[in-house]
Amino acid sequence: MKNILGTIICTVFLLFCSPEKGTIAYKISEKDLIPEGITFSKTTNSFYLGSLVKAKIIKIDAKTGKFQDFTSSDMSGMRFLGMIVDDNRKHLWACGNLTNDSTYISAVLKFDLLSGKLLKSYSMSDSLQNIYNDLVQDERGDVYFTNTNKQTVYKISQETDSVTIFFDGDQILHPNGITISMDFKYLYIASTEYGIRVIDIENRQIVNEPAGLINSTGLDGIKYYKNSIIGIQNEVKDKSEWKIARYFLDETGTKISKMEIIDQNNPHFNIPTTLVIHKNDLYCLANSQMGNVNWNDLGIRHYEALEDIIILKYSLK
Repeated sequence: MKNILGTIICTVFLLFCSPEKGTIAYKISEKDLIPEGITFSKTTNSFYLGSLVKAKIIKIDAKTGKFQDFTSSDMSGMRFLGMIVDDNRKHLWACGNLTNDSTYISAVLKFDLLSGKLLKSYSMSDSLQNIYNDLVQDERGDVYFTNTNKQTVYKISQETDSVTIFFDGDQILHPNGITISMDFKYLYIASTEYGIRVIDIENRQIVNEPAGLINSTGLDGIKYYKNSIIGIQNEVKDKSEWKIARYFLDETGTKISKMEIIDQNNPHFNIPTTLVIHKNDLYCLANSQMGNVNWNDLGIRHYEALEDIIILKYSLK
């Protein structure tokens, strides 16, 4: 009788306490978009997805789900990754990369949010490949962005309108996602090898240890939310380990105290990449389908295997 009662209790617990699997918020029928970055604007009430293959950004009406090009494929030729919106200044910022013969060009591009016009490109050309990947903005309007092929975070100053190296060091080897604390005191960097690293912005110093028992390595997009970091873990050995995880911070905001899985091994996951939080809802780009790309010529390997792009929605506490 005790065993039966225990089984019933465990079943009820799992039904009511297991992580929410997310609901489909939007489907994008442009299957060969191969998006990587997602962001949201409260000004336009729209989501934005950046394409790796088509070198453009699309705009999704949050109310109707209808989408259209925000930028054209021939505007810059950039393969877009991380994006953010500055609703105060009506800007959309995006990281982009392209190859021109033997020259690699990486840039952070600033667009007019209302017209889609390119306002400025902060670019670098190199014979070695750089990957400008993700970015975040502080209260002054300064933008910080990562270079994944190096160990560097750059800063675009709102005051001087110029790019400088903010932090460089192997403590953040292969930095990907980046986010910032609510008080703008700390930057959180997703180092592929070392997990979430915390940089004190004023002192430009790492103030935490590499990932330990709580595994935060292999994260792509990350966002700060209520003294926690929510990230998508896709640099894993097996696709069954693709997950959205929430890393709760201690009272100092510098150490991970525990981790909670929001969703894992979702049937819609096909290399999930980035997320955006609007109010208390999380929106995840669930199926980038990047594994179906020939990166030598940026062509689709198997068109018949492509599916509609899915954005999943989760309610946060």
